[in-house]
Amino acid sequence: MATVDGRFCMDRWEAATVLSDGSEHSPFQLIGTTRVTAISREHVVPQAHVSAEDAERACKRAGKQLCTSQQWHDACKGSRAPYRAFPYGTTERKEACNTHRPQHPTVLVFGAQLSDVISLNDPRLNQQPNTVALTGEFQDCVTPEGIHDLHGNLLEWVMGPDRPLLLGGHYVDGKLHGPGCHYVTGGHNGKYADYTTGFRCCAPQGRHAKDAGLPDAESEAGSVMAPALASAITPAPFPADAVARDPAGMRGFYDASGELPKLTPPPYEPADARCPADMVFVEGARCTIPFQKCLRWLPRLSVGQKIACAEFESPSVCTGDHRSMRYCIDRYEYTPPGYSLPLTHVNYAEAANLCSAMNKRLCYEEEWEFACEGPDALPFPYGYVRDGKRCNHDFPEEQLVTTPDHFVDHRVKADALPGCKSPFGVYNMVGNVDEWTTRLNMEPGHRAVLRSGWWLIGRNRCRVATTNHNETYANMQTKFKYCKNTR
Repeated sequence: MATVDGRFCMDRWEAATVLSDGSEHSPFQLIGTTRVTAISREHVVPQAHVSAEDAERACKRAGKQLCTSQQWHDACKGSRAPYRAFPYGTTERKEACNTHRPQHPTVLVFGAQLSDVISLNDPRLNQQPNTVALTGEFQDCVTPEGIHDLHGNLLEWVMGPDRPLLLGGHYVDGKLHGPGCHYVTGGHNGKYADYTTGFRCCAPQGRHAKDAGLPDAESEAGSVMAPALASAITPAPFPADAVARDPAGMRGFYDASGELPKLTPPPYEPADARCPADMVFVEGARCTIPFQKCLRWLPRLSVGQKIACAEFESPSVCTGDHRSMRYCIDRYEYTPPGYSLPLTHVNYAEAANLCSAMNKRLCYEEEWEFACEGPDALPFPYGYVRDGKRCNHDFPEEQLVTTPDHFVDHRVKADALPGCKSPFGVYNMVGNVDEWTTRLNMEPGHRAVLRSGWWLIGRNRCRVATTNHNETYANMQTKFKYCKNTR
C-alpha cells in the first residue's frame, strides 16, 4: 500500500483476488457466492466482473475496507492545491493510461457491440488482445505516491457519500463521464458487475482495519449500502483554534463524511397556497441576455486578470428575449432541524436526493438567476454597487485560513443579513455559501453548476457560475436552495 497525505493507505495496484486456500480466483469470472480475499500485486490481471458488495467483502477479508470516493479522489488528484486532473499531472498524455483500446470487446467476441448484462459478463471479453492490462503495465499511469492505474484499465468501485460509485474510466473509455480523475459513473447499484468493474482497498494510516472500529470482516452489517462504512474514515482534523458549529456526527463544514439529515416535506400554509410555507413565489419576465457595463473594478487581480466588478452602470440593458417564469424557491439557504447554520459539504447528487425527500428539486440555472436579479436583471440581488458586508463576501486573504487547507468558517445564519435580499425576497443569493443548480439539457455527470459564490473575493453576483466541479464534488462551501413548480 501507499500512504496518501499521511491520513490513509491505498493499494498500489487494482485488486486481484484469491480463494481461502490461497489459490488464484479467475479475474475473468463473476465472484458470486465464492469467498475471495483482495490482494494488491504488480503484473497480474486485476479482478473484473466484481460488484461493489463483492469488493467490500473481499477488502474486509484482507483486513482493509473499500475506498471511499473522497479517498480515491485525494489519491488521484492530490488532497491539496494545485490539484491534478490526471494521476500523473494536469494535462492528459493519451498513451499514459489504458483508456484507448481500439475495439469494444463484445465486437471481438460476438461480432457486434452488445450491452446486455449476460454478454457483458462473458469470461472471454477480457481475454481478448488489447483489452485489460496487467497491473502496473502502463508505467506512466501512476501518482506521485506510486499508486497505479487510477485512470483507465478497470472502473473502480468506491463508497460514495450515500451509495457506491464507479470511478476512473476503463480501457474502452476514459472520458465519457468526465476526464481523468473526474470520471464517475453513478447509475449502477451495489450488486452490478461487468467486464469493466474492478476495485482496490484502503486502510486507516498506521492501523489495521479491525483496530479502526470497522465492521467484522465477515459481518454483512458492513455492506457497501450501509452508511457506517463511509463514516468509518476519520476526516482531516480541523485547526486547534477552530470551533465546530454543526451538530456532532452530522455533515457539516469540517465533517465531509457525517450523517445527512432526515427530512420531511414542509406543509402548505394556508392549505391552498401556491408554494410550501418555507418558499417564495416567483413570477415575471426574465431577460435572457442582459448587457451589464462595469464602471469600476475591485483592485484585486487573479492571474493578471481583474477579478470582480465593484460597480455596474444602471440600468441593465436587455439585448435578448424576455421569457415568462413562474415557480417557487426557498426563501433561505437550507438549514436542517438541529442546525444553526446552512448545511454544507454536500455534493450535487446528495443535494438532489435531499430535495427529493422534501418533494422539491434543485433549481435550474435560469430559475436561480431570475430569483437573484429580478425583472430588472440586477447584477447583484440588491442593486448595482457591490457590497461584501451586505452579503458576507470579499474577505481579505489573511482572514480565510489559519493553516494551509484549513479554512475559517465564516458562515452566517440564513436570516442574519436582511439587506442581502433579492427583489423577490430571497436571502443570500450571493455570498455566504455556494449553491448547486442544474444546467438543463446536459447529460448526467455534466449537469452540476455552482452559483452564488461564497465569502472569497470572487463571483458573488447573479450572472456568473462555476462549472469546473463534477457531480461528486463537495466542500465546506457547497450547499443548495430548493425550487418547486407552483400549484
